[in-house]
Amino acid sequence: MDTARLDLHIPGGWTGWFELTRTPKGTYAGIAALSLDGVPRCALVITQQLSWDSAVARANVRAEHFVRQWSSEREH
Repeated sequence: MDTARLDLHIPGGWTGWFELTRTPKGTYAGIAALSLDGVPRCALVITQQLSWDSAVARANVRAEHFVRQWSSEREH
């Protein structure tokens, strides 16, 4: 299996990375880790996607969604 670690693009003091793995079946899956101001806050599992691009897109969408939810919860 091939594995790559990519940075995620997240706004507002958040950082993240996505470890993407190509499975034996040729799909892509992985785990994303998110931190706020250097403190780990979340790990997201990205289930099998048909392509590299769709896996990266899914990781970015899930990360952005988590950040939006976290931010709205902290405001209340």
